[in-house]
Amino acid sequence: MMTRILFLCFHVVMLCNTVNNVLAYPLPGVRNKARHFYREGVAFRKSGREEQARKCFIAAIRADSSFTAAYSELGDIYFGKRLYADALICCRKAQQLGADSMSLRIGTSFYYLQQYENAVEALQQAREEEPRNRAVPYLLAQIYAQRGNYRESIHYYLEDLQLDSMHTDAWYRLGMMWFNTADCHNAIVSFEKAAALGYPQDAGFWLNMGVTWLRLQQADKGISCLRKAQQLRPDDEEVLFNLAHACYNKGYYNEAVIHWEKILHLQPTNGFTMFMLGKSYIGAGEQAKGETLCDKALTMGIVEKTINGNNNICHSVER
Repeated sequence: MMTRILFLCFHVVMLCNTVNNVLAYPLPGVRNKARHFYREGVAFRKSGREEQARKCFIAAIRADSSFTAAYSELGDIYFGKRLYADALICCRKAQQLGADSMSLRIGTSFYYLQQYENAVEALQQAREEEPRNRAVPYLLAQIYAQRGNYRESIHYYLEDLQLDSMHTDAWYRLGMMWFNTADCHNAIVSFEKAAALGYPQDAGFWLNMGVTWLRLQQADKGISCLRKAQQLRPDDEEVLFNLAHACYNKGYYNEAVIHWEKILHLQPTNGFTMFMLGKSYIGAGEQAKGETLCDKALTMGIVEKTINGNNNICHSVER
């Protein structure tokens, strides 16, 4: 592992040296040689030969360390390969040399490197460079969402949607942000808009819809959505927990029993689940069986429900 780390560090150092240093002994016709390498690199990229193109752009930079377009092309190659540290070095150098519209690529690289403060700074500059590019506010919205600043995230998702009202994913993510700020009405509107535009109605979608309807005191709509989520993801503990609890609260005790039993099978030491299973049995008319389970749960010292995740937060489907 240490050998790999040292190799990666050496690679970054060598790339920095390539980016920042001029050859000690430049050959005659350096500029023409650099242009030759650059043209070859462009031709290789057009034919899909990325590795040959990469070598040509590096050669162009070695021949002429101020060759802006070569840095830009090289950065684009690294970005496409998800080598964000290398992409960042090249794109920032290109920007220093006067290349236009590099801030979005720089900000995105910072984002994937989890350097969020730097990413926000670069993306704010990108808003000035490319005011009609919805990728900029969309990425800003994601950063603020990850940092728990849901209000700011909403602001940028709305900015994104002003540029492209058909951006399906933005509508869905906006719905999650509305939910997380307790505006469940707008959350439902956004989720339904996303669905109308073709957003995948997978288990994550139905879970978030179901929990949102429950928050709006629309129990039957919530349960209907959660049932769809459970059909798509039968053993998901979060789906089962929300569905079991909703059925119990609505008085659908027989169905609640089914879901609590499944959760207890997945979490046999979960005292809260055992207690709720007992209460559901009591509600369904099986008093003795329910009381036995409740008594057993109480001996386990139950305090609160335990479940993977937090049903106060709307979740992404990227899990």
